[in-house]
Amino acid sequence: MKKLLLSFIVLTSVFVTSCKKEEKATPQDPIAPKTINVEYRIQCESGNVNISYLSPNSDGVLEMENETMNRTSSVVNFNFSSGHLFSIEASNVTPSHKVVQVQIFIDNVLFKEGSTSNPSVKAIAQGNY
Repeated sequence: MKKLLLSFIVLTSVFVTSCKKEEKATPQDPIAPKTINVEYRIQCESGNVNISYLSPNSDGVLEMENETMNRTSSVVNFNFSSGHLFSIEASNVTPSHKVVQVQIFIDNVLFKEGSTSNPSVKAIAQGNY
């Protein structure tokens, strides 16, 4: 009798769970772009670094900027809309094992970072936000 009762309970639970109403998957509304504060931070022990980064030009389009930094740290800061790729890379001007670090902060929160002490490798931080 116990086996019959147990079989009935198991069959009933299987039937009830298999007859669940299926929920339709509704597509998520795309997230509307918002204005964000982007901050690139560069630190290097050598104080002589080549940097390349995406930043808005005078027409409001992101383009690659290149410059040489001759100090141990620097910050590039701008406002832009979300939904874009942000990128920065840096390397010592002359081959050196001195550490080079790059970081991307979005609205004052660390988003991506990269570092290197290899003279033939660039420190890279990039990502879509």
